[in-house]
Amino acid sequence: MNIRPNNPTQNPRRRPLWPITLLALLLLLVTAPGTAAVRASLDRDTIYSDDIFVLTIESDGQSSGQQPDLSPLEKDFEVLGTRTSTQVRIFNGRRSDKIQWHVQLQPRREGQLRIPPIDVNGQRTNAITLTVNEAPQQPALEIGQHVFIESEIGTGDKPVYVQQQIPYTVRLYYNNRLQEGEISAPEVENAVVERLGEDKRYTTVRNGREYRVIERNYVISAEKSGNLSIPPTRFQGRIAVQQQQRNRRPRNPMDEFLTNSPFANDPFFRNGLLSDPFANPGQPVNIRSRAIDMVIKPRPTTASNPWLPAETIELGDSWTENPPQFVVGEPITRTITIQVMGLSSSQIPELNIAEPANTRLYPETPTQENRTDGKTIYGLRTRTLTYIPNAQGTLDIPPVTLNWWNTRQDKPASTTLPAWQFTVQPGTASGAMSEAQETRSQAEDTAQNNPRWLIVGGGILLALVLLWAIGVRRAKKQQRVHAPVTDENGLPAIEQPHPTDRKSALRELEKACAANDRHTAAQALLKLGHSYWPDDPPHSLSVLAARIETGQTPLRELDRSLYSAETTDWNGNTLWDVFKHGLQEKKAAGQHYDDGLKPLYPGSL
Repeated sequence: MNIRPNNPTQNPRRRPLWPITLLALLLLLVTAPGTAAVRASLDRDTIYSDDIFVLTIESDGQSSGQQPDLSPLEKDFEVLGTRTSTQVRIFNGRRSDKIQWHVQLQPRREGQLRIPPIDVNGQRTNAITLTVNEAPQQPALEIGQHVFIESEIGTGDKPVYVQQQIPYTVRLYYNNRLQEGEISAPEVENAVVERLGEDKRYTTVRNGREYRVIERNYVISAEKSGNLSIPPTRFQGRIAVQQQQRNRRPRNPMDEFLTNSPFANDPFFRNGLLSDPFANPGQPVNIRSRAIDMVIKPRPTTASNPWLPAETIELGDSWTENPPQFVVGEPITRTITIQVMGLSSSQIPELNIAEPANTRLYPETPTQENRTDGKTIYGLRTRTLTYIPNAQGTLDIPPVTLNWWNTRQDKPASTTLPAWQFTVQPGTASGAMSEAQETRSQAEDTAQNNPRWLIVGGGILLALVLLWAIGVRRAKKQQRVHAPVTDENGLPAIEQPHPTDRKSALRELEKACAANDRHTAAQALLKLGHSYWPDDPPHSLSVLAARIETGQTPLRELDRSLYSAETTDWNGNTLWDVFKHGLQEKKAAGQHYDDGLKPLYPGSL
């Protein structure tokens, strides 16, 4: 087992911030305006051999007349045209400029083609890989059609398992005769269908004719094994019908103007507000893609539980402080993230997080989110944990392992967060005891080296111990007699009730439980505990739970609810049913348990 040790010194000190500030200033100088960064991106990374795609080159900084050198592209691509756009933003008085070149390209061959780095005024873009596939053969029936539709799945020859996500792509091809239309979403029995991102629009050539394309991507997850049938995707629309010249009515001056207008060939303008809606109602079309049948395999016998068929899984681990400094009684927050490629966040299971020894662990409700790159889903699940050590020494946090099924390699896999090991420093009270022990040790060493100072050293040691004991006793007495208005966190502290206030504490508890007010309920319980033990009142719910015969479970639930970020999961009816008749003291009431820790919410308790 790999363990990441972290052993801070006995007296950890904060590092000065001036080196970080100086480094930030240096970075600002290095990245100051004048050194423009350039980037390159594609509108899609997989095309057919006849497709036309767009390469976007982006440069930060004001335009100085520079142009990208497109000559390296001519080896594998035909440059069809370039369009330039500029953007200017002013935020908080600072101006930022951006220039974009949109280059239309068509591949000269099939295969894995490389978009080489493009030089822009001495800066070079990143290289990009493009996959060019052979254009599918179009059925003879579709040759010469004005609109047709295709569908395909992206699993290749690999097996597909139950609950695994299946990429499903629909492409609508049309020319300028299309007036309107709608693509229906696939409806698959015993499966979940989810659409990914927005539609992609581009131009391609099929059988020597140019078509515009609308590409839409889905993922399909089969809910049971066996045969899966993906029905055809439908398109219903309307195309314009060419009318004979002799059947047309005589043109008026407005017709002549619109016909000779540069917008006359624009489908939107031609069929828009300035056209005659009754001149060409069009011909309805109703077409379908091919149906797809496939076999869904059951979960393998060697797969782990829970079943997680995914392409990749990544686990992330972070702390509020890096590295964290653990101190007795002080909370430290840890965040664990799970990112799964090929599964939604709802399919990601809960992680089994073990509670370390001598430590309280408070997990919060996880958050989940789905992201997509237009081709697949990325499920993201985040879990926040709070550790509160109650003893100094070594804190061992065990590793976290998530077992899953690798759909790329078709075999079981696992991802693990390594174990942690920390040194827990003593808290405030423990620190005072350590100082007293250190003073006593020094006195003993002095006495051994010089016997004449034995009596003097013993007297000094005794005086120090007496002073420390008197100070602690006086502080406790003042805390009981004169309760402070606010606690150390600046929050209101409750007054210690008189024993005769037992009935009023029960009334407060009843009202708080009826209103599901967990903070007021905790205050009322501690007031009630003070009426039972006026000389040694409990200062936390955990101490109160150790002194009573029954009711520990609802007290622990209330304690966890107080620390949790969620505010709607606690129900006060159960708590009131247990304590409506008061507290039942333990029969063997010897020494009361006290963990020596501050309450989680000192201002509320």
